[in-house]
Amino acid sequence: MTIFKFIFYAVLFYFFGFYYANFTKDTVFDNFFVMLVSIFIIIFLFEYLMNFVEKKKATEPEGEHRNETFDELMAELKNEFEKTWTVGFKDHQIKIVNAYNQEELYINEKLVAKKTRKHWYSWIRPYQTLSAVIEEDNQRFQVKVKMGGLISLYCKVYVDKQVILNEKVKYSFSSNGLKEKD
Repeated sequence: MTIFKFIFYAVLFYFFGFYYANFTKDTVFDNFFVMLVSIFIIIFLFEYLMNFVEKKKATEPEGEHRNETFDELMAELKNEFEKTWTVGFKDHQIKIVNAYNQEELYINEKLVAKKTRKHWYSWIRPYQTLSAVIEEDNQRFQVKVKMGGLISLYCKVYVDKQVILNEKVKYSFSSNGLKEKD
């Protein structure tokens, strides 16, 4: 029902805003204030009708329905977006952990790189890069991890500019947030 409301409001605002001047030319509704009041009245009536329809459709007995608290919703959201990848390179294990507000890189179960999102503006950039070095037999291997995305979660692991892991997880918001691997 929420997606229906979103689509209805998007179409309403598009047509109302785009064609309003043509519809109301030389009428009392030509005023911007009257236009805003008209939009609020339409929204109020639509929400009233939708609430009325939802009340009629409600078949659950009272007391069984429990609203989810904000903390429960945030915990569910955090669990939904947590993902762990493990990949081997020679005799080393590389583990990448993507959590709700941080990304971690482990090499042989030792945390070697971590990025934490502490401020609201840190979410503007949807991708993060972690890097570390593996030393083996006087050789140095540069490990670089790029992960993030807006709708899908990408994870690419490079060792000396060679891709050893490239995975994408799509979030399907229409099917209760289940993850689908690509």
